[in-house]
Amino acid sequence: MNKYAIASLTCASLLLAANPAYAISLEEAGVEKGEVELQYEATYTDKNAEGAYEHEEEIEVQMGLTDWLLLTVGFGFEEEEGERDFEFSELEGSVQIELVDPEKGGFGFALLAGFSKEFAAESGEEDENTYKIGAIAEHHYNKWLFRGNLFYISDIDGDGEEEFDGVEYAYQIKYDVSEKLGVGVEGYGTHQEFDDPGEDDVDQHMVGPVLYYSFERGNDTSRHASIKDVAEIGGEDGDDEDEGIEFELQAGVLFGTTDDTADVTYKWGLEIEF
Repeated sequence: MNKYAIASLTCASLLLAANPAYAISLEEAGVEKGEVELQYEATYTDKNAEGAYEHEEEIEVQMGLTDWLLLTVGFGFEEEEGERDFEFSELEGSVQIELVDPEKGGFGFALLAGFSKEFAAESGEEDENTYKIGAIAEHHYNKWLFRGNLFYISDIDGDGEEEFDGVEYAYQIKYDVSEKLGVGVEGYGTHQEFDDPGEDDVDQHMVGPVLYYSFERGNDTSRHASIKDVAEIGGEDGDDEDEGIEFELQAGVLFGTTDDTADVTYKWGLEIEF
């Protein structure tokens, strides 16, 4: 691991220690063999539907095992209400299979299956085990990017009133203003089981503007470059060169669209690819 990767890990660790948040994630369809991506994802919400604070963060590590298989491991951290002390609260993992490569024609499609274990905050409570399965689609068109996630989610060992089945979604519309700066709109939501209206904290939907700033250290070739640029730099007629390290900073504001969702949620994140 070179000095840029070490600095990136240090930066992500400092962010994690300094900021309270509720993690929100948006998955990409593309997979590249040997590529490693670190993701720090967070939000800060003043209060939720019950008037309590939400403080959670997540760090994910992704690795392309083949040109079509991606493995992800994530670690969640939670701040107890009224305290400034983060605790390890969640472990998750997923496997993603790329069916259509977005670098070939601009459209990408993948399937994802994941599992998460949320540890009980208090003694006497049981851990929550859930899984999700669904699809990821995206389309690149000139300077535009359209991306969507849709997953079915369910409680694995829940019973009676504790059992949950529903859908989770995320979407992104992004426009590249320049080589480094992008603007976009992102939306996130979870919908509970239709015949169980008594479930709490599940029907949450939010949408809002997001800014993106990206830069590279190393060679100019990037998986996030346009399809034409990738073909010219590293396509069949180009040299097979290392892509170097790519950084992307994200910051935005999401607005709740239902009564069960916080009015305003601040979102920020850091992605590092090498």
